[in-house]
Amino acid sequence: MATTQVELVTPSATLYSGQADMVVCRTAGGDIAFLANHMPYVGALEPHLLRIVHPEGGADELRFEVKGGFVEVNENRVIVLCDAAERA
Repeated sequence: MATTQVELVTPSATLYSGQADMVVCRTAGGDIAFLANHMPYVGALEPHLLRIVHPEGGADELRFEVKGGFVEVNENRVIVLCDAAERA
């Protein structure tokens, strides 16, 4: 399965940087999942549980409690900029 580069960043730290099969988050428009080569997208994040599904061979998924922010998808890269987030 193809992967996408994921960056999960808060003002104080980068919480995750690496490859993933899928990223699932909640925006103002509802829940959305990003797979490899997703079309460009920008959205405002709602407080929610963000899931990063690892490629085969890694842990099943990482979960982060996100307190708002933005998500941008462009050129096979998902960048999540959070006001605050922590491992769930």
